[in-house]
Amino acid sequence: MDSLTQMVLGAAVGEAVLGKKLGNRAMVWGGIAGTIPDLDVIANSFLSPIDALAFHRGITHSFVFVILTALLLGRIVPMQYGWKHHKTLAIASWSLLVAGIGLGIAALAGFNWQGIAAGLMVATLLAGIIRKRYNSDFYVADPAVSVREWTVFFWWTLVTHPLLDCFTTYGTQMLLPFSDYRISFNNIAVADPFYTLPFLTFLIAAAFKVSDSRLRSRLNWIGIGISSAYMLLTITNKQIVNYKMEQSLNQMGESYKRYMTTPTILNNILWAGIAETDTSFIYGQYSFFDRSNTFTLSEISKNHDVVGKSLDSDYTLKTLNWFSNGYFRMVKDSESQFRFFDLRFGGFRFKSDNEDQFVFSFTLLKNAEGQFIMQKPPTRPRNGDAGEMFSALINRIKGI
Repeated sequence: MDSLTQMVLGAAVGEAVLGKKLGNRAMVWGGIAGTIPDLDVIANSFLSPIDALAFHRGITHSFVFVILTALLLGRIVPMQYGWKHHKTLAIASWSLLVAGIGLGIAALAGFNWQGIAAGLMVATLLAGIIRKRYNSDFYVADPAVSVREWTVFFWWTLVTHPLLDCFTTYGTQMLLPFSDYRISFNNIAVADPFYTLPFLTFLIAAAFKVSDSRLRSRLNWIGIGISSAYMLLTITNKQIVNYKMEQSLNQMGESYKRYMTTPTILNNILWAGIAETDTSFIYGQYSFFDRSNTFTLSEISKNHDVVGKSLDSDYTLKTLNWFSNGYFRMVKDSESQFRFFDLRFGGFRFKSDNEDQFVFSFTLLKNAEGQFIMQKPPTRPRNGDAGEMFSALINRIKGI
């Protein structure tokens, strides 16, 4: 999910595990750990667009990475506290973290000048805070937490990040390096304020209570409870939507191989559904506020034949096929230019009949050797501002 949600989850889990011993430091370290897996975006500047696409939510979201990182942080972080001879190691580890945060901000912005400037500003600010701290006497009270407790703390604050991502449509490769299977339950959007905001509200309220306060712990657990209850609601919603999708397909009279459903962005009321036939996809949407009790469906041709046998042999096409789980449409613009539409994420205009509005589309160039090269992903429709698109989403949620 989005970085704010992952940070809030990490902070809340950190508070639940070691809040009584660490106080607000549990939230801070938990929030930091909760964002670490998404620092894989730093690799985008060193990888080709297709490799960067495959790498995201890959090894840094795996059980192996979580275990090794928890063991490492469980040893290093306690050295931030206590005796002066830890000062050099503390400064070195903080410097690496600050550099990683700065690079992460720049990478998220696509390494344009605004992103690089923002990354430098944040890194400079954090470096100034660290310098001020370590120019002092350098003695921070040891919270009397063992290495084992720190390791368990980081295990939980790290592992909850990829576990949460598994519930989204994008998918998470938690089994790497043993399998590249993308675990994806498709029951919550990658950004959903109904999940995040109540969670964040109770976490902030808890932060203002003393560490051994019963109310502090209760507030934090209420936030965790509300978010967990909402997650269960999204799973229930998905079962209802799946039933509606099956009903709609049966009424349509089309035979299909498989189907999937997924919520649209920022909500769990408006859902997209897509079913595969031999030559086409059947795509549509359903809102719980629709007057009709079924999906509004339309047919979209696959056009997979425009790339011929390359779909089974070309590296770029095979990777995109894997990434999209086979739910994609091809468009041939010219002999050397093609477009790949990943249909799983729905469209910006929230309509069923305009594939050019699908969120994830990739421009592919075919070189002289017949290889497909992906341009920087993804290209998104620009004809319309964010306000117009948000209005279209709200209207469609309301069943209009």
